[in-house]
Amino acid sequence: MVQLFKNFKAMLLVSAVLLVLLIISACGGTNVQEQAGENKPANTQQTENNKAESAEASESATTKKVTDDLGREVEVPVDPQRIIAGEFASELLAVGLKPIGAGDNSFKIVYTLDQMEGVEPIGDPPNIEKILDLQPDLIVAPTVFFEIYPEQMEQMNKIAPVFYLSFEQDPIYGIFTKLASLVGKEQEADTWIKGYEEEANTARAQLKESLGEETVSIFRVEKGRLRIYLNRNFAGYMLHSGLQANAPETVKAEIEKNPFSSAIEISLEMLPEYAADHMLLIVRDEGDDKSAMEEIEQLELWRSLPAVKNKRVHKLETEKYYGSDITTIRETMKETLKMLTGGKIQ
Repeated sequence: MVQLFKNFKAMLLVSAVLLVLLIISACGGTNVQEQAGENKPANTQQTENNKAESAEASESATTKKVTDDLGREVEVPVDPQRIIAGEFASELLAVGLKPIGAGDNSFKIVYTLDQMEGVEPIGDPPNIEKILDLQPDLIVAPTVFFEIYPEQMEQMNKIAPVFYLSFEQDPIYGIFTKLASLVGKEQEADTWIKGYEEEANTARAQLKESLGEETVSIFRVEKGRLRIYLNRNFAGYMLHSGLQANAPETVKAEIEKNPFSSAIEISLEMLPEYAADHMLLIVRDEGDDKSAMEEIEQLELWRSLPAVKNKRVHKLETEKYYGSDITTIRETMKETLKMLTGGKIQ
């Protein structure tokens, strides 16, 4: 009996120990689960916080890094407020931005001159003191400035970030779109381009209907120099790319051979080779250039040209056709269309 009682006590002791172990194990499991449960939301919350902070930092960033046409990485303002436009004032105006300063050529564009009130000319070469006084936060300059004004450009780069644009690209789908992206005005540029393309497509169809396969070429006459404009910049882009006028085969060959050239110089004796059924002339109505044109008009070589015989020579106003900016391209395209169609297109 005593032995049985001892065995019973031993069994109770073992049971008690097992019960305690089970309780401890259950509590430990609960704590692990609770700890895991607590850690998971904490990690998720931290991730969400990091994302929010990253988004906030992105939204609050005041500068961005871009690459200009010289291959330079430049840190520029995301939202520039005081821009010196160099030769690109017309393009900035087209997207609703008015520069604080611009190069001298920007003040020769008749189509945007009324919008340039209050814009300071920075001179040519650029006047560093004036630029310093203007306190720009962004300077846009043609790559040619880097070549011909190296000292001034080095000084300007210390005043504000300088972004270089090359003229050796399409003025609308190259220069304009890059500039719009630089200043955060892509949507405004897209709207402008769509409007231009609608006008250009209509003008091309009207020109084709009026002229058929007749050819058109455009020349610049100066004292001692005769140039024919190709398909890059100046009025050549308007004629050959905007209106897509049919050019003489010799001109087409030059455009293909010199895709980045605005014009080529030819001798007077070569004029008949590049002459077209319709000839557009850019010549100043005064001074030596006017005298040079008057001398040419007295030559038999000139008088024998088909366009001269058929009275299809059109003299263009130098002031209007001087620029190669997008506004000049668009407006002179309309005027040239009227000229070539005899005013039939309104």
